[in-house]
Amino acid sequence: MTDQELDILFTESAKRQQSVNQINATVMRTVRRDLRWQTIRKWARLIGLCFGIPLALVCYIWALWHVITDAPLQTPLRIVCIALPLIALTVLIARTLNKPILNS
Repeated sequence: MTDQELDILFTESAKRQQSVNQINATVMRTVRRDLRWQTIRKWARLIGLCFGIPLALVCYIWALWHVITDAPLQTPLRIVCIALPLIALTVLIARTLNKPILNS
């Protein structure tokens, strides 16, 4: 093997090494970006559940209360009309919260 052939091999090896380094850098940037977005999505879902569920529950109870209290119903029937939807909503919220938030 001559010096010229050896120089050609070194040059090709250096070019390949640069390509490999560029590919590695691109892959690492993509992996970091995906991990960052995954973390942001997890925390956004957690915050949405923490603030969204109580806000929705309060709005629902307020609307239900105003509809039921304005209706000409007897007191036991009013209590049933308020309690049944709240029980159903509570069960639905409990099922939603049993799903893992940060591990999904």
